[in-house]
Amino acid sequence: MEAGPTGPDGTERTDKRIGDDMKTRTRDIRDLERGFTLAELMIVITIMGLLAVLSLPGYNHFMQNWRLNGDTQQFASTMRAARASAVMKNINAVFVFDMDAGTYSYFEDTDRDGIHDNGEYESNTYELSTGVTFAAHTLSAETLTFGNKGNTRESGSITLRNSINKTRAVRVYGGTGNVTVD
Repeated sequence: MEAGPTGPDGTERTDKRIGDDMKTRTRDIRDLERGFTLAELMIVITIMGLLAVLSLPGYNHFMQNWRLNGDTQQFASTMRAARASAVMKNINAVFVFDMDAGTYSYFEDTDRDGIHDNGEYESNTYELSTGVTFAAHTLSAETLTFGNKGNTRESGSITLRNSINKTRAVRVYGGTGNVTVD
């Protein structure tokens, strides 16, 4: 008769012991694959919810400031585009902004009368983001004319404000027509 398999202690194993060993190994593998308990999952979800609630105000402030900065840069870029158009085409370019509607654009004033006529190019009309408004301006009107050398007759600034009362200003320098963001 052939000897059966032996265990770690050197004794002969019976079929029953081999079967018991297989059950133990299977149980050990299942224990490794169990995953998380419901309590562990609830703790993680609670912590994630708490972090979300605590970070929401900071995120809202970030988004409002991001919109204000983006709108201020777009506003200044459109003014610079109007100035560049006047210089490149040797014409006047009139930049127009509407404090109440929160919109702005420019047109190329080829006949230099300060009025948008048929056939004169008009840029896209841009609108300020939600929560961003025109707060104030120091110009004599809601228009600014850039001459064929890129110059303007007046200096001033246009201030934009977001819903958390942070402001940014776009400044135009008379004589040179340079546009900066403060």
